[in-house]
Amino acid sequence: MSLKLAVSLMGQRRYVPMWVAQVFGAFNDNLFRWSLVVLATFSGLTVMDLPPDQMTPIAATIFTLPIFLFSAMAGQVADRYDRMKIMRVLKFAEIFLMIAAAIGFILELPYVLLFVLFMMGVQTAFFIPARTSAMPTLLEPSELVTANAMMSGPINVAILGGAIGATLMITQSWGPYAVGGILIVMAVLGWLGARQGTPAPAYDPSLKIRFNIIAETARMVAFLWRAKDVLRPAVGVAWFWMLSAAVLTVLPLFARNILGADEGVVAIFQVLFTLGAVTGALLCGVLNRGEDALIFTVIGACGLVIFPADIALYTAGWSPDSELMNVAAFLEAPEHRRILIDLFMAAASGGLFLVPLQAMAQRRADPERRGRLLAASGILNGAAATLGPFILFVLARTGLPVYAAFWFVSAGSLVAAGYFTWRMMVRAKTKTA
Repeated sequence: MSLKLAVSLMGQRRYVPMWVAQVFGAFNDNLFRWSLVVLATFSGLTVMDLPPDQMTPIAATIFTLPIFLFSAMAGQVADRYDRMKIMRVLKFAEIFLMIAAAIGFILELPYVLLFVLFMMGVQTAFFIPARTSAMPTLLEPSELVTANAMMSGPINVAILGGAIGATLMITQSWGPYAVGGILIVMAVLGWLGARQGTPAPAYDPSLKIRFNIIAETARMVAFLWRAKDVLRPAVGVAWFWMLSAAVLTVLPLFARNILGADEGVVAIFQVLFTLGAVTGALLCGVLNRGEDALIFTVIGACGLVIFPADIALYTAGWSPDSELMNVAAFLEAPEHRRILIDLFMAAASGGLFLVPLQAMAQRRADPERRGRLLAASGILNGAAATLGPFILFVLARTGLPVYAAFWFVSAGSLVAAGYFTWRMMVRAKTKTA
C-alpha cells in the first residue's frame, strides 16, 4: 500500500515541487558546507588562525545558529503567507547566495564564505517551516509518513552527492570553479522546480508579524510546550539532529586523527552514512501502514546505541601513521570493515528513528498554529544542531579523543530509546483500556 502511494505522490504537483525544492537545496547546502569543512581540515582554510579541530565545529555552528534565531519569525510568516510562495522567494534568493559563494571559493575569501554560510542558515530557518506546514496542508494525514520517507531518502542522496562532490573537487586546482558553477546551476534548477507548485494557502492571512526575536522565540516555544502531543516527537527530532550534526562534523577529523586516512576515505564514509540513512527512511516508508509507526523510532534508537558505541570501543587507542592512507589502502585492511558496517547500520538506524517522528509532529499540529508549532520545532532543531558541534568543540578543547563523539551519540540515544519505549508502552495500555 505505501509503495503504491509513494509512486502516486511522485507524479503530483501538490508534492513534487516541494520535493524538488528541498532535495536540490539539500544538495547545495552540503556541497557548500562540506567544501568549507574539507578546506578547513585538509587545506588550512581558517579565520583568526584557528586549528582545524576548532574551525570545523565553529563553521557548523554558524550555519545552525540562525535556524535557532529566526525560526520564530519564520513560523509567523508561514502562518500568514502562502507556503509555496515563500519557498519560491527563498529559492530565488538562493541563486544570489550561491553567486557570492562561488566568488568566495574562487578568490579564497573565508569571511565571505562564512557570511554566505550564515545566510544559508537564515534561508533554511524560513524554508523548513514553510515546507513542513505545507505538507499537511496539501497531503492527507495517511500520506504523511510515506511523503516524509520519500523526501528523507532522496534528501540523503542529495547530501551524499554534495558531500562527495565537495570532498573530491574542492582541493583540486579547478575545484573552486567547478563547485561555484554547480552551486549556481542547482540553485536555479531548485527555483524553477518550486515555481511549479500548487498554492498552499496560509491559515491566518491577517496575522501580525512580530519582530522581537527573543520574545517571539519564547512565545513559540511556549506554544510547543503546551502542545504536548507535538512536543514529544519534536524533541525526538531535535535530539536526532544534535547527534547527526555531531557525527557528520566529526567524520573528517575521525578519518584523519584516528584512522590516518585522507579525504577519499571521508567520501567513502559519506557514501555509507547516506546509503544507510536512505535505507532506514525508505524501509519505514514502505513498511508503515499510515500510523504513527513509533516502533520504528524505538528500533532506530536501539541501533544508535549499539553501533556508535562499537565504533568508539573498537577504535580506542588507535593512532595514525605519519602518512595518510588513500581509499585503496584503507579498503584493503580487514580491520576497517567493522567500522564501515557500524557506520552503515548507525545511519540506517537514524533513518528509522527520524521519519515517524517528523510525520507525527506534522499530523498532530493544530492547523491554526501549524506554521508556528513546526517553527518552534525548528527552533529546537537549530538549538540542538548548534549544540552538537559545540560539544565537539568542548571535547577538542579538553583534549578528549575524537572517538569520544561516538560515546556521546550512544549515550544520548540510550536515553531516547528508553523514553520512546516507555511512550509506546503507555500508548498500548491506553488502547487496551
